[in-house]
Amino acid sequence: MPRVISVLHHPEASLEPGRIAEEENNGWHFRSAKALVKYSGYITVAVRPGSSSEWISKSIDGVLTIVVPSIDLPPSKKFRGRIAISPVLARVVRDFVERLDFIPYVHEYRALNSELVARALIDHPMFFQHHGSRPPGGLRLGNPIGSVKELNRLRREAFLRKVRGVFFVLTRYEEYYLRNILGVDAEVRIRTMCVDFDEIKPLSPVEKLVAKRSLGLRGDEILITTYMGVFGEEFSSLKGAHYIPRIWRALRNKFGDRIRMVVTGVGEPYATVLRRTGIIAYKRLPHRDFIKVVGASDIYFLPATSGYRYGGISVAVMEAMALGIPIISPTLMEFPERERIRDIGIATKWVDDEFSLSRFIDDLVYLIENKDSYRPWVIRELGMKYYSWQVFARDFREALSKL
Repeated sequence: MPRVISVLHHPEASLEPGRIAEEENNGWHFRSAKALVKYSGYITVAVRPGSSSEWISKSIDGVLTIVVPSIDLPPSKKFRGRIAISPVLARVVRDFVERLDFIPYVHEYRALNSELVARALIDHPMFFQHHGSRPPGGLRLGNPIGSVKELNRLRREAFLRKVRGVFFVLTRYEEYYLRNILGVDAEVRIRTMCVDFDEIKPLSPVEKLVAKRSLGLRGDEILITTYMGVFGEEFSSLKGAHYIPRIWRALRNKFGDRIRMVVTGVGEPYATVLRRTGIIAYKRLPHRDFIKVVGASDIYFLPATSGYRYGGISVAVMEAMALGIPIISPTLMEFPERERIRDIGIATKWVDDEFSLSRFIDDLVYLIENKDSYRPWVIRELGMKYYSWQVFARDFREALSKL
């Protein structure tokens, strides 16, 4: 029976005191490991650094979950923002691989802790998972710290050529870069993270009405929702958070008080500004509450900029598909069946300027006015073909058989 150790490079905070994030089903290393247990019968371990010197080991949903100590660098030593270095992580993973014959599955290969793990295992085949990071952008004249960051990234990037195994990437952009520009020897294939279609299903009209009322909305109000969060940032324009006030004003002018908007994943200062305009805004919602909000929604929208082009279709878009919600987003262009995008919603151009923003708003208005023409279970079925954990487990088995 195959054994896989799934590795995350950063600490993961819990929303509930006394628990670890994995007990709340958080952390892609844990979710993917759980899927391999459930749908492939693998033995799996999920390991990541913590934010202290504490060791934690628990069995959660059939996955041995380990949190190892880390060293939090002082601000003067941080060239890449908030960083927790964990030399212990590499040693633990190496022991599982060399002593117990586990296959390493390393999440986000452009991270220092991931590099430490990979260098310790360079003679072993491994899986690398892309999570939206971009290739190096070149040296920055007049910016010494920026130049050091890019030099480190270039060095790390060159190391990827030596990796044997498989790269799972989110987008065709990263696929092209690894194959044609960097020239890695490992297999490269598009394979995103996934969502739980067994747990997330479209609401019936009655259930949606109840869900809207639980949010303090009338049943006849039109609810549109978005998630703007970017890992490690209080505010980011990558997903178009800076466009939200403009979009909101345009929709209020068109639909009046019939339109309501929920924005999640923004820092508290910006959330406060949005609330003053009548938007329902959250810094962070527990995942079950976010699913409840999206399930109650009529439209999911994402005015992403081209800076997000390495981010894939986005997990929140996958969850909206599982819930059968029509979607408007430039990231829908990553859906494998281009001819079926029209059954899901509207794939716009990247929202990079005034013209593209105006077009996005026009398309959003059109989608709102025609929302009832979309069939929730068709949207769900299309999403399930590519973004369910069952499909992920199948693709992992297939790739593993070729190592």
